[in-house]
Amino acid sequence: MSTAARASGDVTGQGPDGDQASAPDGGTPRSEGGPGALSARRAVGLVARREINSRMRTKSFVLSTLGLLLGLGVYALIILVSEEGPAKVGVEREASAMRPALVAVAEGVGDVEFVSVDGDRTDRLLRDGDLSAVIGRADGQLTLSVEREADEDLLAVVRAAATEERTTRELERAGVDPVEFRERVASATVRVDALEPSRNSAAEQFALILSSTGLLYFFFVFYGIMLAQGVVEEKTSRVVELLLSTIRPWQLLAGKLIGVAVVGLTQLVVLGGAAVALAQGTGALTLPTAVGGTLATLGVWFLLGFFLFAAMLAAAAARVSRQEDLQGVVQPVMLLITTPFVLGISLLSKDAHHPLIEWLSLVPPLSPILMPARVLLGIAPVWQIALSLVLAVAAVAGMTRIAGRMYANSVLRSGSRVPLAEALRLR
Repeated sequence: MSTAARASGDVTGQGPDGDQASAPDGGTPRSEGGPGALSARRAVGLVARREINSRMRTKSFVLSTLGLLLGLGVYALIILVSEEGPAKVGVEREASAMRPALVAVAEGVGDVEFVSVDGDRTDRLLRDGDLSAVIGRADGQLTLSVEREADEDLLAVVRAAATEERTTRELERAGVDPVEFRERVASATVRVDALEPSRNSAAEQFALILSSTGLLYFFFVFYGIMLAQGVVEEKTSRVVELLLSTIRPWQLLAGKLIGVAVVGLTQLVVLGGAAVALAQGTGALTLPTAVGGTLATLGVWFLLGFFLFAAMLAAAAARVSRQEDLQGVVQPVMLLITTPFVLGISLLSKDAHHPLIEWLSLVPPLSPILMPARVLLGIAPVWQIALSLVLAVAAVAGMTRIAGRMYANSVLRSGSRVPLAEALRLR
């Protein structure tokens, strides 16, 4: 007996051999009454439980979860291995007087260690990789020796240090105390007051944007397509006719949405928890203080976005009877999912405070991907978050109602694709 048929027995009340299952009290089964014999809550619950049990036990779920966790582990290993110690730069005896200036300038640039070296061994040290560069002096001019190509940051440090040394010499020649002169210059510096100071560097912000939008986009697409394929599979195998002899179409659709959403949320929580542990363990990203609240926010937006997109995908899938025709009907929905992902990468990474991205993040179907990224960056006001949630809930309610009508009008029709006008017709 097929897996789909066995699963349908949980809803229809039939036993594994196709016999009518008896009621708990030994009387007539409740399913004999046809549609409506089961309460709506129980019918939706049975379908949801069937989806959860059948999908969480599949090899694809287990392998995909392990694969994603393995990918995170490999990424963490690459980060740890790539973390090297301070870059060692040799300073020859002729340039040793510049060492204090080099150390002072390099403090604000990166992790650099200056060591004294003998000029006769510098070539071998550079070729062996023991030194990144060697600073010397020839014919009164400062030199920077490297194996192949000079690092731009290090070159900037050396030039700044040379300028510092030259300035000090000129000040002393003019009879001006260099220390007093620098104190006066420092007192004239400008203090920067940011209205919304960023907790992350530009690279960290881009990583947060990419990870949040990319993760939600992947799960919307992966589980949305999985649901759509399941709808077509049940329609092709005529399992849906057996299911709809016991429960109503909207109950079947609601149960499928809830069941697949639970499966997706479970995998999202596992993967998100592993990603947070990775970020904290390696120090690769500066996460918001309330990490648990961040994960909960992603979970809420995943559920809202999934119910919105998956309802459209399931309704579109019900219009066709073959897997080969599925791509044509789900393509418009896939465009709705892809658009906010592309906007999130391009607009948020360019200017996260731009008014356009703020307003777009309030409007469904863009908000389930754009707003979580803004929340993760800590730049979304509370009123915008609340408004986007209200609008998203309203959009989900309206879309599930439309999707339920399309599903009910199309799921029992086989053959050619059901026209959109007929699928939307109110009966």
